[in-house]
Amino acid sequence: MKLAIEGLFDSEQELRDIVLKRKICYDSEPYYITSKKGALIQIGFQLSLYGTFDQALKNMSPDSPEYDEVERDLRRVAEVLSNSCGPLHMCKTTIFDANTIAYSADRKMRPDVTVHVPIFNQRHFGQPVDDQVRDTLQMSIKLLESAGVQKIKWND
Repeated sequence: MKLAIEGLFDSEQELRDIVLKRKICYDSEPYYITSKKGALIQIGFQLSLYGTFDQALKNMSPDSPEYDEVERDLRRVAEVLSNSCGPLHMCKTTIFDANTIAYSADRKMRPDVTVHVPIFNQRHFGQPVDDQVRDTLQMSIKLLESAGVQKIKWND
């Protein structure tokens, strides 16, 4: 399986260059909904992508010109992932923390822009997580790592 970069990146090298420039990392967590009876049901996973700014720049904010560039680059990576893994189990839309810069001790308190990619069965929304959804998560992780995206933190 390969990343479907067509229309988003000119080459796999351009994708790798963006991953390196933004020091893109990922992590995942369960994705829950509440049943009609109030119980939590895990229907999938949320894959989060984190990208940062040019380290030479200081005092980053959502109003900084580079903020939009980082967000755009992360959305492109998320869209490549969605195109590669199939729309049945991966949302075509991504959720991003709009106008937010996050800081995590896991990533040495660097300023990050975050994009989330929910993974669940779209045909049968609300169905508990199954092997197909778990396999989609694993395939997504392998594809991201093949492009140089690193788990949780960036290792220089």
